[in-house]
Amino acid sequence: MSARYSWFRARALSTALGIAVFLGAACGPVALYLAVTDDERSAVPQIQLPDHRAGVAGEFASLFVAAFLRGDDLTFFNPALRANESGLLVERVAAVRTTERGEGLFDVIVAADAVEFVAGSEEQFRPIGLLFYAVGVNVDRNGNLGVLGLPSTVAQPDPAEGYPMAITDLRLPTSPEVAGLAQTLDGFFAAYLTGAADVALFSAPNAGIDAVRPAPFGQAKIFELGWGPVPGIDEPTLRLARVVVDAVSTSGQQRLEYSIVMAERDGRWEVSQLLNAPVVLKQET
Repeated sequence: MSARYSWFRARALSTALGIAVFLGAACGPVALYLAVTDDERSAVPQIQLPDHRAGVAGEFASLFVAAFLRGDDLTFFNPALRANESGLLVERVAAVRTTERGEGLFDVIVAADAVEFVAGSEEQFRPIGLLFYAVGVNVDRNGNLGVLGLPSTVAQPDPAEGYPMAITDLRLPTSPEVAGLAQTLDGFFAAYLTGAADVALFSAPNAGIDAVRPAPFGQAKIFELGWGPVPGIDEPTLRLARVVVDAVSTSGQQRLEYSIVMAERDGRWEVSQLLNAPVVLKQET
């Protein structure tokens, strides 16, 4: 067995162990109960806990697909199953859809990021992208899990429905409508991502924004941006900016997206709050 093959198997094993640890943590609460005893040893009432079975079934199916693709012993998942050599190596697996189809029965679709070994003059591994597998999982009344059979290859499922973005009109930083804002944000992200300046020069007082340390990039420039009112806040001195940044490091370029609350002070716009996720509009129910 080559050293590179062993390395990929070790990576896959560490992934599986991580999922197994999660399973232990997730199954734990389901098994908890409140023991109330008296002289007559009264019955033990059960605590009604949230149903975690769908999440646990997804993680169990992910662990199963990883073992299946590696050609491991599958009897832990179902005593009737035997190892199956796929010729693939697994880097990562994740449950991407879990559907309950009956009491204790779940259909799970698992995505596997796989590579295949290519024999030749020099050993090499070729990435083949994401593969998707459907797995049936059952969870009995005692919390024990099992798979119903071998996984089946399926088409990529549809992505989750998106929410409408609060800011949709993105423009190049050279557009006259956003040129002044782009200049401020270029300075901010150069400070925030590359350490080229002090973040405080571009942020509002008491904003509490610290630069990323160590600086992950050597250069950061605005690619696109747009801005408008902050949803739900009628305050002309506050604006919401959606910013797409091109950040360059020694290993290449990444395109990153940020949502920022801008505040006007003394005739200039400053970064007031750096949000953790894009701002979306609430959907009508």
